Amino acid sequence: NIGDLLDEIFNLIDFADEELREEGEEIKLAVIGRPNVGKSSIINKILGEERVIVSPISGTTRDSVNTRLIVGDRKFLLIDTSGIRRKGKTKEMAEKLSVLMARKSLEQADVAILAIDAKEGVTNIDASIAKYAIASGCSVIVVTNKWDLIRNKETGTANIFERKIRNKLKFLDWAPVLTISALTGQRVMRILPLVEQANRARNLRIPTSQLNNFFKDGIMHPKGSEISSGKSGKKRISVKYITQAGIRPPIFILFTSGGNRGLHFSYLRHVENRLRDEFDFFATPIKMVEKNKSGFRNKK
Repeated sequence: NIGDLLDEIFNLIDFADEELREEGEEIKLAVIGRPNVGKSSIINKILGEERVIVSPISGTTRDSVNTRLIVGDRKFLLIDTSGIRRKGKTKEMAEKLSVLMARKSLEQADVAILAIDAKEGVTNIDASIAKYAIASGCSVIVVTNKWDLIRNKETGTANIFERKIRNKLKFLDWAPVLTISALTGQRVMRILPLVEQANRARNLRIPTSQLNNFFKDGIMHPKGSEISSGKSGKKRISVKYITQAGIRPPIFILFTSGGNRGLHFSYLRHVENRLRDEFDFFATPIKMVEKNKSGFRNKK
């Protein structure tokens, strides 16, 4: 059927792409965050040497700095980016260019480490930076640095802090959270294994036949595949099947007919959550696209 045909075409495209990437492939890892959250210190601790300038003065890193690292048979390209400020706070031309370079680095990265200052907690700027990473299609791992500065920690302190992060970054509920100290090295070595896991997830392709079985068993509407597209419930959209259109990040297409407003965002979110539960798209954004028989197209 058409689903299997599309699946074969997408597999051929991905196979050709993988052939080009197979030799010398490296995971591109960008470390992003506000100024002075310890991005350079995190990279230096991973590398085990001071290759990137570290300074308590915010704004020291103006350009993206790339450093290659080989661990076993895995190659990494570590990208230390300049601190990203709010647009209104970015006045100097050099700072504006550094922010543009940081966002450009995200477009090239596979995985982004969002560094957050444990002392200051999550800010609106952190949320904006996270959205830049998602818009670029990066997998995201939230790293809370300077954990050594948190005094009087108890057994549940890390869990309480993570809940605060989740509450502030609700759109990033699929990203893992890791508390570290770049100064002492606490849990820094856990970063690269998480990066590898995220990279595997963003390259994961699910066969269309398996997706359709999953669709029928797990996410089809209880009364069939008809879902209300309007408040009145009179206009109905029939969801025919689902297929995966791409990877890095994973893109899924829901083929529908009927209606004229598109699938409700809550249904798209439900499908996304079920995909994560079933196939473990760890730390990775999922893009959902609706293609309607009438030509309507809706993208999340």
